[in-house]
Amino acid sequence: MGFLRSATAAAAAMLASVLAGSQASEVAAGRAVSFRNDIVPLLSSAGCNMGACHGNASGKGGFKLSLRGDDPAFDLHALTRESYGRRVSVDEPPSSLIVLKPTGQVPHEGGIRFAASSPEAKALRDWIAAGAADDEVSAPRLKAVHVEPTRAIVTAPGSTVQLRVTADLDDGSVRDVTRQCAFDLSDPTLAEVSPTGLVRASRRGEVAVAVRYLKGRGVSRLAFLPDRPSFAWAGPPPREIVDERVFARLKSLRVNPSPLAPDHVFLRRAYLDTIGRLPEPEETRSFLADEATDKRPRLVESLVARPEFADFWALKWADLLRNEEKTMGDKGVWVFQRWLRDALDADTPLDELAGRIVAGRGSTWANPPASFHRTNRDPQAAAEAVAQVFLGVRLQCARCHNHPFDDWTQDDYYGLAACFSNVRRKEVNNARSDNLDKHEVVGDEIVFARGAAFMLQPRTRERLEPKPPGGPCLGPADGAEALDRLAAWLTKGNRQFARNMANRIWFHLMGRGLVEPVDDFRASNPPSDPELVEALADELTARGMRLKPLVVLIMNSAAYQLDGRPLPGEPDDPSYYSHAAVRLLPAEVLLDAMSQVTGIPDRYKAAPSRLRAVQLPGIGAENPFLKAFGKPERLLTCECERAESTTLAQAFQMINGPALRKKLAHPENRIGRLLARKAPPEGVLEELYLAALCRRPTAAEARAILAHVGAAPAPFDGWQDAAWAVLNSKEFLLRH
Repeated sequence: MGFLRSATAAAAAMLASVLAGSQASEVAAGRAVSFRNDIVPLLSSAGCNMGACHGNASGKGGFKLSLRGDDPAFDLHALTRESYGRRVSVDEPPSSLIVLKPTGQVPHEGGIRFAASSPEAKALRDWIAAGAADDEVSAPRLKAVHVEPTRAIVTAPGSTVQLRVTADLDDGSVRDVTRQCAFDLSDPTLAEVSPTGLVRASRRGEVAVAVRYLKGRGVSRLAFLPDRPSFAWAGPPPREIVDERVFARLKSLRVNPSPLAPDHVFLRRAYLDTIGRLPEPEETRSFLADEATDKRPRLVESLVARPEFADFWALKWADLLRNEEKTMGDKGVWVFQRWLRDALDADTPLDELAGRIVAGRGSTWANPPASFHRTNRDPQAAAEAVAQVFLGVRLQCARCHNHPFDDWTQDDYYGLAACFSNVRRKEVNNARSDNLDKHEVVGDEIVFARGAAFMLQPRTRERLEPKPPGGPCLGPADGAEALDRLAAWLTKGNRQFARNMANRIWFHLMGRGLVEPVDDFRASNPPSDPELVEALADELTARGMRLKPLVVLIMNSAAYQLDGRPLPGEPDDPSYYSHAAVRLLPAEVLLDAMSQVTGIPDRYKAAPSRLRAVQLPGIGAENPFLKAFGKPERLLTCECERAESTTLAQAFQMINGPALRKKLAHPENRIGRLLARKAPPEGVLEELYLAALCRRPTAAEARAILAHVGAAPAPFDGWQDAAWAVLNSKEFLLRH
């Protein structure tokens, strides 16, 4: 990134004035106002055709425009033919309602959109005076949109940046279209942008400004930072590509990373992130006593090789693929979870795993990947799930209209849906259960494809053949051809698939995606570090699309191993990755950790004894603790369904809930067994701390706890209080 010193507010205003004048003079010099290239984008930049205004499905005040100008012919008819043509007056253009209302000369519920003396108002008057005609045939077509600056770091006081947008047209001309663009901010609380493209920051941070002109898109990434002329880099040396990219960005932002986390913090973090459980006290003692310089890489390699790795990462995939009892049935959730777990344990390439899911057919019990089509029971649901899970793209908006913030259209949406349009299902041995809802089944289903695969576009009624978004037409397809061709396109060198998988892995290890939300890749939501996304995708591809090697690469980086507290004076912005993410343990991991520390495992309905919560195949609806701490019901194909916020219900569960209370009161828990062996108080205390926090108590902690235990009516009662205090500490509840 290059540095850009901000102009003063006065200079920025002058620049905006110059831009406005250049556009006005261009038209005045002889270029006629174009309905397609001037008026349609003008209605977008003024907000007239947005969903909250006349672009609403029902319009506003009896006036309806196509959403964001997607249908100019419809808009022309609405402007010039509806309401007896009273919206435009060719004989007296200044009296046209389309001029009077947005300029506030007559009452307008939407308020004043631009001044009567503005270039926008003049363009409307000139177009009407010229006959208010369409120029679909003669208007040059848009080829590309360019935004300047594409990236900038701004450090001057009163931070502002003036954007300049140009359009390349197919007649060879290049036009300044800044005032005709619509602007959207990734974080409206950080900055505001004027209709003329002047961006003004209200606080420090990074913001992406998405720019839209007709069908063209552009993005400007701006960082507003305090001036730090004395800044000196003090970060650790980079170890590999992850550190090179993260630290290069931090240097450009003038932010120093935190130091590396101490051994006990790294140990606990590594166990929780890879296998979803805590180390046993003996494992902790061994690691802390090891003085070898390579002990951290050796630990990471050993963790990804453990069977618990597959259990924990299968849980993440089961959330996304909605493995839940109501749709899958009791046996269905078990067989699908087992298939996921075994595939990850074998480090099956992620593209192979995805291909088997998308193209899966046959018995959902004998071929569990086919369960994807059991959960996604109509073509639209399947299309949205495939796009979101495997491409990181949210296509839902394009179901009803072209995507407002990306290039995807309704044709893209229904072209992908066409791939699943001929998928059929047959229930097998589906005896109903009185304990289940009438829509629930307990048996198997056979998934198969029959007949031609196609969809009708709901707006145009055009027959659409199978075609993934941004991909080639898969051609007329009968039977299972569409599924097989889609699976091949998705998994054979698909760059967006690699980007998405790399971003998801980064998200699970670092606490935040490089693209955030993690499943929302789009032009108007660029990665915080585009080069790092590409580098991780390269690494994943070079390693055969296998999960474990990329996990090892990220965890061995200094960036992953940083302390969880920002340095004094440094920003606490999670998108910088200048320090480790601190977050609440997932519901299943927290419950397992409580069981592990106390030594009292939980029992789950219809599950083998000693099954951990992370191994549960379904949603565990009968467990109130899991529900309170955000275990998703798996109704959505989205990471966002897993709640991470803290609630009063969680506090009640930890303060006096049955899950923890029964474990602490059990006479044969860890404390009870230690006391039965006549362990000294200091030994009991060390064991408790190593089990829960992966460290020994400080001198102050030891004095306070031993004094409390010594004053208790019975040692077990005192130790029960001590264990309760440790398990309710932030240090235990958080991954840090």
